[in-house]
Amino acid sequence: MSVPLKKWSHAIPVALLFSGTLALFGPVQLFIPNLFEFDFSLSQLLPSLVAVTFLIFLALLLALMLLPDRFNLHERGVAVVFALGFLLWLQGNFLVWKYGLLSGQEINWGGKILYGLIDTPLWIALLLMAACRPVFLNRWAKTLSLLILLIQLLVTSFYVLNQPELPSFKKYQLTYSKQFDFSKQKNIIILVVDTFQSDIFQEIIDRDPSYKNYFRDFTYFRNTTGGFPSTYAAIPFLLTAQSYTNSQPIQAFMADAYLSASSIPSQLLKLGWEVDLFPVVSKSVFFDPVVFSNIRARRSKDGKTGLAHLFDITLFRCLPHILKRAIYNDDNWFLTRWKQRDDKAALHYDDNNYPYGNSEQTLSEIRRIRHLSPRIHSMRKLWRSISRRSARDYFDVQFVSRFMKMAAVASERCVFKFYHWRGIHEPFRINADLAPVNLPLNRANAVIMGRGELKLIHYFLEGLRELGVYDNALIFILGDHGHPHGGFDLYLPADMAAIPSQKGSLPNGVLESGIPLLLVKRPGDHGNLEINDAPASMADIQATVFDDLGLGRNGMGEPLFQIPADRPRERLFHYYFWEHGDWLNRYLPDLKEYRINGNCWLTSSWSETGKVFKPGG
Repeated sequence: MSVPLKKWSHAIPVALLFSGTLALFGPVQLFIPNLFEFDFSLSQLLPSLVAVTFLIFLALLLALMLLPDRFNLHERGVAVVFALGFLLWLQGNFLVWKYGLLSGQEINWGGKILYGLIDTPLWIALLLMAACRPVFLNRWAKTLSLLILLIQLLVTSFYVLNQPELPSFKKYQLTYSKQFDFSKQKNIIILVVDTFQSDIFQEIIDRDPSYKNYFRDFTYFRNTTGGFPSTYAAIPFLLTAQSYTNSQPIQAFMADAYLSASSIPSQLLKLGWEVDLFPVVSKSVFFDPVVFSNIRARRSKDGKTGLAHLFDITLFRCLPHILKRAIYNDDNWFLTRWKQRDDKAALHYDDNNYPYGNSEQTLSEIRRIRHLSPRIHSMRKLWRSISRRSARDYFDVQFVSRFMKMAAVASERCVFKFYHWRGIHEPFRINADLAPVNLPLNRANAVIMGRGELKLIHYFLEGLRELGVYDNALIFILGDHGHPHGGFDLYLPADMAAIPSQKGSLPNGVLESGIPLLLVKRPGDHGNLEINDAPASMADIQATVFDDLGLGRNGMGEPLFQIPADRPRERLFHYYFWEHGDWLNRYLPDLKEYRINGNCWLTSSWSETGKVFKPGG
């Protein structure tokens, strides 16, 4: 029996409207404005989106064509699919409510109930109309479906034609097979604990001196200034000792800085070192084989969990308020969590595009464990008892778990490791005992979160000791910046509180973001934690590494241990107010320059230079 042409002519457009809006146009229109949030490119994305769109379209079309005319079931089906497609488009483009950054913060659903009172009745009314009065809707279904599809095609084409230049991190994929392979000869380790403000560390060790013992052998450079208030510019500053001034696009600056003679990773790679970088923010590092060892060209199958997350965000945007909570699920996203479970089952865990291994690593792991000393086995046993009670899904906890499982002295070459943790960056998801929590953002909870992070660092350092690489390693533990918008106040220890200081008028976030934590241990250093108030800068990390290797001065920094504590030294800090939408901009926002003369914790030491570096200036 042949199917009437009229049934095809109505079913095809509405099925295309639903599938195209949900699985193609919606995701692409979200992806391009948020290009820097995903580690894969549009060319890698499109085949998967087209395939999913086609499968949904085919399934819908088949279902509609199989619906009989009896009781007007076919007409009702066409009307319902049209109504759903129209509502997805309407919600995703016009009923777009503000829920804040979807980066783990708890959403006040009760305070946003008005959104549901607006969109939920609309969804219910249109779907009821489709089920009860299908003839009325079907008069317009075909025409409106084609018109909306055309609008979406034009809008999407505009986005595609005007998308930003592809950044370097989208061309390469990090590899993790040697993430915890250390050298039998020499190791340099930089551990960045994001947003760890120096005065938070001071408050913790003052109130509970037992934390000092975690960092025996280290020197605490308390009077250290950062370079920038957020990760994007702060990481290249500490790895290359070069300061961004908005005179060129920031990704072009990244290329120049990381390929320069002052770049720690590129220079060590030239010396034959194994150079492994594991940034938590990919765009803060220039991806190139001459900069670090652990990258490979991207493959089409990379980023599948990121694709699932893109679909989650599309659903969150296009569904009514009443369903958004189930999609978000307190940052345990609807589709992403199922993809991650599959990855874990396949020994290929991925957290925010952060793969934790594959089947090849499993064999390597077994070989290594057989040759490890009993000491590291006992350390791993202790950690297992701790991690069972901890926030096991939290990024930094997973890092330590992975380290305890995989770490080994396995490289014949000297090794440089750059690790970046989430640290005290919001949201606050662990407490001092590493238990899972969801804490409000305030000073007291920042201290609680900081204590948990210090415990994790302690277990990491103990693991290095048990491996036998700790004593001869040069280790830096630092925050890339402090709290960028202020609001966490400032803790002054007794010796600083006694210093006469006139009150300054710095904007919120300037001083706080400019005093990151810095702890350093040189090979052979032993003894209690020492406090050094020499006027230090994050640029001095590069100089300290180069000095340790006898490479000479090449950059704006100085070797940390050669700076006298009482020597006057002017340091510069460039503050900008960062918003999430700035990721897509080719330049940073206006950079306001401050000079620091004296103790950087005192507002009287800070003053404006009068310079503001504007984008492209």
